[in-house]
Amino acid sequence: MPRYNYSAITLDGASVSGEIDANDELSALDLIAARGLTPIDLTEGAASVPWWNRELRLAGTSSAAKPAELERFFASFASLMQARLPLTRALSFCAQQAGRPVMQRALENIKTDVENGMSLGQAMREQHQIIPERLAVIIELGEASNQLEQAARQAADLLRRESKIAQELTGALLYPIILIIMSVLVLALVVFYLTPTLLPVFATSGAAAPAILVAMDTLRSGLINGWPVLIIGGFLIALIFITFRKTISKPVASILMRLPITGRYIRQRESQKICQMLALLLRNGATLTTALTTVQTATRHPAYQALLAETEDVVVAGGTLSSSLGQSPLMDDLARTMIDAGEESDRLVAVLETASTSLAAQTSETVTRAVKLITPLLTLIIGLGVGAVILSTISAILDLNDIAF
Repeated sequence: MPRYNYSAITLDGASVSGEIDANDELSALDLIAARGLTPIDLTEGAASVPWWNRELRLAGTSSAAKPAELERFFASFASLMQARLPLTRALSFCAQQAGRPVMQRALENIKTDVENGMSLGQAMREQHQIIPERLAVIIELGEASNQLEQAARQAADLLRRESKIAQELTGALLYPIILIIMSVLVLALVVFYLTPTLLPVFATSGAAAPAILVAMDTLRSGLINGWPVLIIGGFLIALIFITFRKTISKPVASILMRLPITGRYIRQRESQKICQMLALLLRNGATLTTALTTVQTATRHPAYQALLAETEDVVVAGGTLSSSLGQSPLMDDLARTMIDAGEESDRLVAVLETASTSLAAQTSETVTRAVKLITPLLTLIIGLGVGAVILSTISAILDLNDIAF
């Protein structure tokens, strides 16, 4: 169905514009008039966006809204629904409050689709590049059960919990990152300032320069003389990574799964996400196959996407979750045990919610323990490296004093 961009005048003389779906221009004019508007301009096609409002994206990068943006939208939308505000007015208010133009346009398009008779969940599906499918499914289920406010609040809570875990991981990695940056700055000071200052002294005295100073001087010369090559090489590496990131991500994800710390974290994190999404969708009335299909879009890990697709096939063939998810080594031990217990007791949703809560706590504990282990090891390694460079330099200076006297 074509989309038309229109400009019109309201009953009180205000100018408005928008988009509408219709079979032809005559139908579009009728729909505009049915809204109490007097059309003054009608063109086929969506409204063009000024170039200064367009978002620049590298090829292959996702344009999905940030989790914080989505959380604010769903939380605000739930509050407006609780206040019994009409659906289109609530969407219009949320669009006005949106931060980025891309989010604002998506909400305006959703509002237009709803005004044209589309359900809210379907309208959100049309904006799949901005709003993830799993959130659109939650809204669809809320509409079907006449619990739209509760569904929107559950979506906001889901995003809030995911953001909390991401913030914990970011906060835990902050100190190691600062430590690495400071060590790089110290080494840069030694390479670019101390090395060129000391080497002429050795040359003047006729003494051989220490190997560490020669190596740092070689590094300095390479960085100074070869910086165009380094920049071009870095750009090409980044371009290759962006272009083939899906192909590269599979072996990288497989390697990370085999490492002790990262493997345990990924297993707990993905198991928690699967249990959380399954519980939320099933409690809102989704069938098990629909829930499994939706959860596949919630994980980016190739192994878990394949596992969920396999589980869906098993369930469609008449099998159970415990015969697939409950037997997979990709799932955390707690999740497998809870899935088995939930199906045996016919309390799968409640058990999945309990497993999600427990796994979230374990994931946070795993991150904390990993940082406690990595931070002193990283400090020791960096300290030994920087200390060796400094001690070698001091030793060379002392040797120069012996030669001089």
